[in-house]
Amino acid sequence: MNSTPDLTKVQFITLKNKQLKVNIMTLGASIQSVYLNDYEHSLVLGSSKLDDYLNATKYFGAIVGRVANRIAHGHAVINEETYHLPLTPPERHHLHGGPEGTNTKIWSIVQQSHNMVQLQTKLKDGEMGYPGNMLVNVFYRLIESALEMEIRATTDKMTICSFAGHSYINLDGVGSILDHKLSVKADHYLPTDKTLIPTGEVTPTANSAFDFKQLRTIGRNDYPELDTNFCLSSASRPIQKVATLKAPLTGITLDYQTTEPGLQVYDGRHIHLSAESNINSGELNAYAGLALEAQHWPDAINQPHFPSTLLAPEKTYKQITRYVFS
Repeated sequence: MNSTPDLTKVQFITLKNKQLKVNIMTLGASIQSVYLNDYEHSLVLGSSKLDDYLNATKYFGAIVGRVANRIAHGHAVINEETYHLPLTPPERHHLHGGPEGTNTKIWSIVQQSHNMVQLQTKLKDGEMGYPGNMLVNVFYRLIESALEMEIRATTDKMTICSFAGHSYINLDGVGSILDHKLSVKADHYLPTDKTLIPTGEVTPTANSAFDFKQLRTIGRNDYPELDTNFCLSSASRPIQKVATLKAPLTGITLDYQTTEPGLQVYDGRHIHLSAESNINSGELNAYAGLALEAQHWPDAINQPHFPSTLLAPEKTYKQITRYVFS
């Protein structure tokens, strides 16, 4: 196990163009804030205190992996060999790459300009129980009113790989996201057990509480608790719009685009952050932000009919996700 990261070594990067200003930090390759021209509040949740990113806000804006989401009981069989991945307390499962996943790493800056930065981290063979030395690169780019995130990874041994960006979005900067409107282009979703592990069923969204095909208010009366994988496709594909989020007060809209086959939507019901730490104003409480996490389907290594998360040495993992604001 690694020791706690040395927070004195964290570096901060600001990307800026005519429409956007984005603050990124090397701890977790995290998006700390996103400002749209003419608005004073950040469109994503963040803390002004670095310590929070190891505790209360440990996934805020971070790149999570080497496998995002849950792996049941940390059990994985790769090339007929069984691996036991550490559980992520208080979970009974392995979550977001384990207790010391990529969100806890201090990434290095490879190159940067006014509107682009490339960050890199190296994961060792056996780290957090995974096979294979892995090299991971994240590119953040500003393209007009869009923030593009590209993740690439390579390995020297057969392993599993599925990264996600874990920003919590609140387009108004205050209040609850239950009054935002959401649409998700998904015909199916994954039901889960009480510990949020998929049952294996792939269930139609039509005529269910998880039907967000049309833009609808998240918190209307039939609102289901959302910590849910929406099934976008059966494999990675060319980038396309998969979700839209619209704010009631400002009218700001986010069009969310990705190459990934799954979109985990989490309503932030466990968020809590003091007013002193919040980069916007006021205390943050349950439902203060919505996480849209493009990734492969959760627990895929234990569900053979899910899109595969296996990564071979001759292959490169690649994800592109864009946050397009208007």
